[in-house]
Amino acid sequence: MIRTIRQEEVRQSLELTQAAFAIRFSESDIEQRLPKLKMDQYLGYFVDGQLAAQLEILPLTIYVQGEKIAMGGIASVSSYPELRRQGMVGKLLVRSLAEMRERGQTVSMLNPFAYGFYRKYGWEYFSVQSLYTLELGAAPKYPTASGAVKRLRAEGWTEADRVYDNYAKRYNGMLRRDENWWLNHVFRRKLGSLAVYYAAGSGEPTGYMLYDIKDRHLNMHELVYLDLESRNGLWQFIRNHDSVVSRLKFTAPADEAFLFGMAEPKLQHELHSNFMFRVVDAAAFVKQYRFAGSAQGSVLQVSLVDEHAEWNNGVWEVSVSADGRAEAALLAGEASASGTISCSIQTLGAMLIGCQRPSQLADHGYLDGSAEAVAAWEQAIPRRISYMTDFF
Repeated sequence: MIRTIRQEEVRQSLELTQAAFAIRFSESDIEQRLPKLKMDQYLGYFVDGQLAAQLEILPLTIYVQGEKIAMGGIASVSSYPELRRQGMVGKLLVRSLAEMRERGQTVSMLNPFAYGFYRKYGWEYFSVQSLYTLELGAAPKYPTASGAVKRLRAEGWTEADRVYDNYAKRYNGMLRRDENWWLNHVFRRKLGSLAVYYAAGSGEPTGYMLYDIKDRHLNMHELVYLDLESRNGLWQFIRNHDSVVSRLKFTAPADEAFLFGMAEPKLQHELHSNFMFRVVDAAAFVKQYRFAGSAQGSVLQVSLVDEHAEWNNGVWEVSVSADGRAEAALLAGEASASGTISCSIQTLGAMLIGCQRPSQLADHGYLDGSAEAVAAWEQAIPRRISYMTDFF
């Protein structure tokens, strides 16, 4: 049986979490966790009345093309080791799609233990991000900024959030954070210090960084800036740590032009896949999505295959208005062979979230269609890449 885990079954959930992830909570840990766990967000697979597998659907919001979109964050996926490989987690994932659709969560994200496993259920990798490691002496020497950097405590999250929210809208998939997320997720996971850059003249916060220093290594959990002045000011602040720091590390989106700022670009540059993304309800998501508008509007077609959410299957006609708003209608008859692309739900998600362009997906055989049909989708999808600085 699959159903929502009841509040009185919370200890069963914690016992499963400990067994699945090989961790041990003390009784005091359990007592602290009990009132915080919202069991109405948990789906459980029960065998003979006992909890055997579970997952959590976090009610989150992300930015996609600058619009706020309700997203179901899949977390706490677990089952007892002795009951694995019986399809329980797969059935929970399929059930979660119907649950998220009913809640109006048109898309979903998760952090996978294995990409191949979740691909079977319609999720696809979400983004590629850069991890830079370099000696502090090789860091860019940008022009001196005239603003000021102030170190704040966690209570100053609102100052950082003013910067973060403007930055988040530049990418697809960034979370919309609230006070609870800042205090109980960001600052708990990214231990260290908060430094905020304030612009000269206006005094407005335009950049910030979350970082810690250990053994002469500076690890930047988040480095966020809105303009060149705040970039210059934060890097000036970083370089001023030369008495206690010799090496630094930070993560950046794939479009970060960091190498151009270095006199000698000698560093370690790694690319990492990050998170997975899925379209839960294609028609509803398209209605929320902001396409690239045109004076005359446009009509797109896609033949979509989704093995685990039958409501997404079929040939869809997407009518895009001049302002980029769209409606998707399921076609009853034959699609236009020359004007239709064909793809899986994974491929549709990858191109709408900005992880891959339609032309790239077509070149590698993940998307079928005429050159004209692919070009129409290429033109309709704005060039905004996927990126996220959070973890759940």
